[in-house]
Amino acid sequence: MKKLLICFLTFICASFSFAELKRYDRKFEFGIETEAGASNNFIRLTDLLVKDLVIDLDEVSNELSDDGFIIDFNANVKSWFALNFNEKFRLNFFWGIDGSGYTGISKNFFDLFCKGFEVNSSESIDLKIFSDVYVQTGATFKTKIKDYGVHFTPTIFAPVIHVTETKGTAKYTSNENGLMRAEADLPLNLYSVIDLEGIDDKTIDSAFIQETLSELVKSAGFDFSGEVERSFGKKLDLGLFTRIPVVPGRLKYKACKRFWGVFEQQNAFGIFDETNSYTKDYGEDDTVYSKETKKVHRPFILGLEATWRPFGAWCEICPKVDLAVRNPYSSDCMVYGEYNLSADFRLLNVVGLKFATAYENLIFKHSMGFMINAHVLEIDAGVQTRGAHFARSFGVTGFAAYVGLKAGF
Repeated sequence: MKKLLICFLTFICASFSFAELKRYDRKFEFGIETEAGASNNFIRLTDLLVKDLVIDLDEVSNELSDDGFIIDFNANVKSWFALNFNEKFRLNFFWGIDGSGYTGISKNFFDLFCKGFEVNSSESIDLKIFSDVYVQTGATFKTKIKDYGVHFTPTIFAPVIHVTETKGTAKYTSNENGLMRAEADLPLNLYSVIDLEGIDDKTIDSAFIQETLSELVKSAGFDFSGEVERSFGKKLDLGLFTRIPVVPGRLKYKACKRFWGVFEQQNAFGIFDETNSYTKDYGEDDTVYSKETKKVHRPFILGLEATWRPFGAWCEICPKVDLAVRNPYSSDCMVYGEYNLSADFRLLNVVGLKFATAYENLIFKHSMGFMINAHVLEIDAGVQTRGAHFARSFGVTGFAAYVGLKAGF
């Protein structure tokens, strides 16, 4: 019994003796994880859970940020197989699918409803839509060169759907004669890996699947990620990482759809003596299908991360900051910063709690999760409040959940 206890304590101590940015608990590991969430940047769950729901447009207009009203979503599934022999040989094969997107309506849309029309005025209201869905596969190889851990991650990705950042407009004009005119126009350009014309009539059979897989292979792009890390004792590890887009993915099928509407009030003051008149018309144009190549890159990323163990391996504080460029090498590129700060607490590496706050892909995220590790099998799960507005994201303007399963020895 005494020998078994000594062996057990030796194993526990050995598992805590590493000093690397990431934990490696198993020599051979298979894992799968999934996450899905959606949010907005203004309406909180606490605003909806009331007896009498009242929408105060004045409050919306006064408190909405200059970014307008934003709705976003993301969903991903990832699986991997890893070989972790020692600090000089770690190899991880991974594959999965990742999707995200957002819709934004400019703030002056709500100002219009609250403050009304001004005489002899004209203003535009913007609507933005963006979305991407990828499949990806790759491998990460890590080794140690002198005092530095070096990661190499070549990734092949294939875009499935890409909705370009579409800018819809709504305009209104008015004058002192009582004329009010409003018109809206929203063109949507969707690029896809297969031809969407007549997709409703197609049968999903082996031939259709083979055709889709063939198109995915043809549309594949390539990017490269790398990281250099160094340990400063057993308490601190620092890493510099990057992702560099190299070869763009290519989508060659395009579908265009246009939505429009017109409203005109000829004599607004005539409403008092019933002499006013108005016309309205709205609709959508037929979808136009064509072949047009669209190059798609995943974002460029450059950043720093660290793992700090102030009290030992049972407590890890992990800060990370990076600079990202969406749509690099194009005229509509977008530069933004990101951060992530997490705290991971583990008892004998068997049970654990994790707390994190982050700003990633233009969304604030606040997570709480738990871990149960039987070494051969590990379960990670958690929930997340999120939103595009920092303060309101704590009031559950959005929600996400994730779960992961790891097995090996």
